[in-house]
Amino acid sequence: MDEFEKEVKTDFLFEATQLLNDAEQAFLALEGNKDNPDLMNEIFRLAHNLKGTSRAVGFGDVAEFTHEWENLILKIKEGKIAVTDSIVSLLLECNDHVSIMIKMLTMDMDSKFDSKEIIAKIHLALGGNYVADNAHAAPAEVIHDIPSADMFEEDTLTDSDSEMLKSFESNLHAEPMTSVQTEERAKSFFPSEHKKEVAAQESNAVEAKDKKVQDIKGKGPAVEDDNIRVSLSRVEKLNDVVGELVIIQTVLNQHREEIVNPLMLKSLSQLSKLSKEIQNISMSLRMIPLKQTFQKMQRIVRDTSKALNKKVHLELIGDETEIDKTVLEHLSDPLVHIVRNAVDHGLESTENRLAVGKSEEGRVTLKAYHEGNNLVIEIKDDGKGINPKVIREKAIEKNVISANQHLSDEDLVNLVFHPGFSTKSEVSEISGRGVGMDVVKTNIEKLSGEVKIHTEVGKGSTFRVVLPLTLAIIEGMVTKIGDERYIIPLAQIYESLSPTKEIIHHVNGVGECLNLRGQVLPLMRVSKALGRTAKERPATEQIAIIVNSEERNFAVLVDDITHQQQVVIKKLGEEITNQKGFMG
Repeated sequence: MDEFEKEVKTDFLFEATQLLNDAEQAFLALEGNKDNPDLMNEIFRLAHNLKGTSRAVGFGDVAEFTHEWENLILKIKEGKIAVTDSIVSLLLECNDHVSIMIKMLTMDMDSKFDSKEIIAKIHLALGGNYVADNAHAAPAEVIHDIPSADMFEEDTLTDSDSEMLKSFESNLHAEPMTSVQTEERAKSFFPSEHKKEVAAQESNAVEAKDKKVQDIKGKGPAVEDDNIRVSLSRVEKLNDVVGELVIIQTVLNQHREEIVNPLMLKSLSQLSKLSKEIQNISMSLRMIPLKQTFQKMQRIVRDTSKALNKKVHLELIGDETEIDKTVLEHLSDPLVHIVRNAVDHGLESTENRLAVGKSEEGRVTLKAYHEGNNLVIEIKDDGKGINPKVIREKAIEKNVISANQHLSDEDLVNLVFHPGFSTKSEVSEISGRGVGMDVVKTNIEKLSGEVKIHTEVGKGSTFRVVLPLTLAIIEGMVTKIGDERYIIPLAQIYESLSPTKEIIHHVNGVGECLNLRGQVLPLMRVSKALGRTAKERPATEQIAIIVNSEERNFAVLVDDITHQQQVVIKKLGEEITNQKGFMG
């Protein structure tokens, strides 16, 4: 395989992943909007695109299966097959099958697949004899280890696929084609039986386009936002370089008073503005919206609710909120566990909901928003809540705690994060193994985040996940304590003041506190927290900086506040890695 063929196939695999994501969302939307012709046109277009392009680039097994899949979608589109829950489940199963194909081909472009079993289901559906197995709808765990190629039986290309592939390969060694030529070439591979359908689809697409043009008339010229794919390693390298730039710019600013040349001073100010702008742009390159991750939860909720015979409505709020790509990659699994548990453990059965006066349809809300320098994601359900008494009984039964051990309700609820702990008496495909919530807590803490539970028996539970937006560069306030300097994130500073004797108190079990306008705030001495031997000054001779915290505000005592600057955060040293309250 030469470089051109490899590049063409790689591009297809990348685009196919997005097409499959779009298709899954369209299938989920179809279940609640069965008579929408525009939605059916969109679904057919996606399937046809996958089939035609996979055949064009030489992935015969994908083309053969998507051809059968497209036949089913066409019959649904024509109204010859009714849209039922079983049919939607089959469409989603087909989507999963192609997703596995694409993932396998991404690792090995010579992978072969056996699709006979699922094609047989499609043929049953075409004959009007297909009924989905609800057990199959139960969602599997998130795929971490993709199956190897030898798990699939060897299959040969059809005669037509072989001819297509030979024709395609014969052109690989020709002069590179323009994008227009490539598009025309790809169109030539489309099977003749659907050329009329393609023409109709293209006509519809033009009429949509025309409507959009009409809609924006009088609103100024449209601006096209072209996109390019850039490897994450390049973005990370850019951020590293920008971090070093910020450090150099900070050093220059610290020697600003030594510069007497007005032009140099002006240039330094301009450099400061430019470096901040470059930093903002470079950081934004890593930020992507939560939309795609949130949309995946719709599938999780649908499959879990079908398997448990529950009616569930999922509400998504704030899916346009952006987060660092690396953080997002590690967030998907914990969210799946929490959302699935909300449907399984949190929501009552339909009968039990009606018995306590609730609506038969349970509600799960997934909400994201920014809070200071953090991203907050809340997963809320209106179910039965977590009963501390039940948790205690199970914990004693499983020898997690002793019978005479006394814990607060909050501590009991937090036992759901204990490894191997589960309140389920029976193990099912969905839960009950005691594996999941401990992994959730561990994975979120690896991201320097935290997860907390707020629950009310009979009303529901909220899992609150708090994550740092980024741990690379922040705006910070530089303070001095003795001969050492410490940075406090600017976004967390509420105010600063000089404490007087009248507002300083000593509280048993807490220590020094500040009574600020009726609010009692603990006083934190950094040198004491870090075990420094520096002589402590009286609080009245220092400056108290009030720091915002999720649980409660507190005051930090410093000797002086010097200036504000951008700060590059590095990892903590081993000596203070377990100290609370320190980022780096």
